[in-house]
Amino acid sequence: MKNNYQAILFHPEGDYVTDFTGRATVQEVWEEIAEMGSRWIFYPLGFVATDKTIIDTPEGLEFLKGKRITTVQKYLARNWEINKDGICEVINDCMPLSFCYDEESFTTI
Repeated sequence: MKNNYQAILFHPEGDYVTDFTGRATVQEVWEEIAEMGSRWIFYPLGFVATDKTIIDTPEGLEFLKGKRITTVQKYLARNWEINKDGICEVINDCMPLSFCYDEESFTTI
């Protein structure tokens, strides 16, 4: 069975869209994410996924690999409610995402 990969582009508050669907490799999706620029006011958090599961993550969010898209969506939404200002600061200042997201906080959802 051939895998099809796609980009999952999350707003830090948990909403997401899919893009670059039907790609044969994870690398193809990352290359397209790198070249997309921003179509929105913000740069989304890009992940590579199958139809339901996160396959690869941005640096600092590796603990989300293998999780369901809906689980990651809930995690991001909860963290947005708790730490919106800190998340915006990290993203705007191009600091590592691990400054505002961590595996310990994930295990509490």
